Amino acid sequence: MPKSTAELAAAIERMQQRLEALEVAAGAGSARPPGPDVAPDPFWLLDRLARNTGPAFARGEVAGSIAYGGRVRAPGAGELVWQLEHAVPEVLEADLGAAAAVLGALGHPLRLEILRRLLLGARSLAELQEIPSTGTSGQVHHHLRELRAAGLVVSQRRNHYAIPAERVVPLLVIVAAALGRSLVPGAEGA
Repeated sequence: MPKSTAELAAAIERMQQRLEALEVAAGAGSARPPGPDVAPDPFWLLDRLARNTGPAFARGEVAGSIAYGGRVRAPGAGELVWQLEHAVPEVLEADLGAAAAVLGALGHPLRLEILRRLLLGARSLAELQEIPSTGTSGQVHHHLRELRAAGLVVSQRRNHYAIPAERVVPLLVIVAAALGRSLVPGAEGA
């Protein structure tokens, strides 16, 4: 079944973006310097999302898409380039139990600190126990078990942990979204 011109154009655009991300990750095909791209239009992402129309992005009165991504370099993550886009109807129709499990695992300050330490290069249980007010090794194991059950942490070997690469950018997006405008310089009171 032939697609409309708009659907084909959108599919080509998505493929080009994925190819660029792969080339950047591989260190090839791009003469751009490392660091964030500075777009001349401050609403480049919103303009991109506005082009996403049609059946894939609409169901009844609900339409649109959301996107998130990032370029991360951290001792506990290495070099990552990652992006993902979802149609809003798919998000609203998804099983929210899976989302609740992840959000529940993130709902404790010590678990967030464990994740921060893992991103900053900590690997071992001994390093994680150096976090102030972690309590006993059993308490740290309890929090690691919660993070592992949510898929946010994996055990690399006995008492050594890491955040899976595909979880790093989404985790940072969730934390940044929770912090909101407090991350914007001069917007503390906004």
